[in-house]
Amino acid sequence: MTVLRRIGHDQAGTVLVLMLGLVVLAAALVVVVVDTSALFLARRSLVGAADATALSGAQSIDERAIYAGLGGESLPLDPGRVRQAVTEHVTATALPSRFDGFRLVAVSSDARTVEVRLAARMRLPFPVPGVASRYVDVGATARARSPYLG
Repeated sequence: MTVLRRIGHDQAGTVLVLMLGLVVLAAALVVVVVDTSALFLARRSLVGAADATALSGAQSIDERAIYAGLGGESLPLDPGRVRQAVTEHVTATALPSRFDGFRLVAVSSDARTVEVRLAARMRLPFPVPGVASRYVDVGATARARSPYLG
């Protein structure tokens, strides 16, 4: 009987240490899940903004080319008006106030396609140990084609 008591007495507090380790592991998992989810949602929101911005640029048709009969299968785009439409869309939808550090990185277009690249900075809800900044750069690219005439 004394041997059994001695074995039980030597392991006193072991459960407390295991529970403390489990709590620390669970807290770390919560931090990783929350930060990853926030990053995913911010990027998804930026991708939606890039899609809408590219679509607004793809509506900038070149009227002179159409009236000259140069339309072809799709409506030709006016590169000057594409940039203007994209800038107006960014201003009208207040994208700089919706995203920290918002930047319209690039707008490119040819006669049929518009490509828009956006970037922003996202603040992580929890700091990452060993990383100096709580901010992460997020980027999104979207392409839109002019409508087909068919």
